[in-house]
Amino acid sequence: MPANLADIASTKKAEPTVAVDLETERAVTALIYKAARLTDDRDFVGWMELFTQDGEYSAVTYENLIYKGLRLFRDVGHNALYERVAFLMGVWQVPRAKTMHLVSNIEVSAGEDANSAQAVSNFIMTRTADLEHSVLHAAGRYIDRFERHDGAWRIRDRLVVVDSLPLTSMMKVDKRTLADRAASMAPPVAVR
Repeated sequence: MPANLADIASTKKAEPTVAVDLETERAVTALIYKAARLTDDRDFVGWMELFTQDGEYSAVTYENLIYKGLRLFRDVGHNALYERVAFLMGVWQVPRAKTMHLVSNIEVSAGEDANSAQAVSNFIMTRTADLEHSVLHAAGRYIDRFERHDGAWRIRDRLVVVDSLPLTSMMKVDKRTLADRAASMAPPVAVR
């Protein structure tokens, strides 16, 4: 991971970022949304084509990022991304369940030159297996760097920082069944 990706991810108070022009901000934001949509549509080959030829895609837990621990995985270049795509498409495993990515709080800032930019955004991903309810699968942050080639923006680096604290520990979980909850909310029935 390039050193400044970790700097972007820092939880310390961020330095002011250099603003980008509106056209760049819109193009980069659209690319972030497109990456999420292609993944949800299971168009992994299309997703891979959003990266530069030497692009990097990696993931780390929040705790490992802060304490400089190991990444969950790291793919560098299109050959490695092809392997990731083959894995996700089920060539080496059972195909993945349907996903839904919700991306928000996108902050785009200038990169090293006029043909580069960076962004930080938050995501929530749900997963739905056949005949099952959607469940929260992951949440975290995307830390991205982009490059413009021949007028088109591409992802140069994407670091996925997964919030590894279980969400159930942060929420009170009501384990009663829906019927129990509905019954407790229903008005009392008069008995004769």
